[in-house]
Amino acid sequence: MRLLNRKLLFLSIAFLLASCDSRNPVEQYGDSVVKGYRNAERVGSKTSVQNLQESIKAFHAAYERYPADLRELSAFAGTTLDENTYQYDPVKGVITAKEK
Repeated sequence: MRLLNRKLLFLSIAFLLASCDSRNPVEQYGDSVVKGYRNAERVGSKTSVQNLQESIKAFHAAYERYPADLRELSAFAGTTLDENTYQYDPVKGVITAKEK
């Protein structure tokens, strides 16, 4: 019985030590805010790329070709596109977000 109590005590202490976060609550909150911002940024980027891909399809339907470059797509979509943000293949008509 004594051995069982020691094992339970040891396991409880090990669990408590493993679950303790050495960072203060402000650091933890900051990390969670940054993580949430990055997740939102990824979702926004994915949605933006999907919308631009739909614009490429509409351009192709209207002109029976893909836009020659991001400037032509930008004029058609009525928006400004940053060439540092997107990568566009005019042969396949595919746009992707550049990795940061």
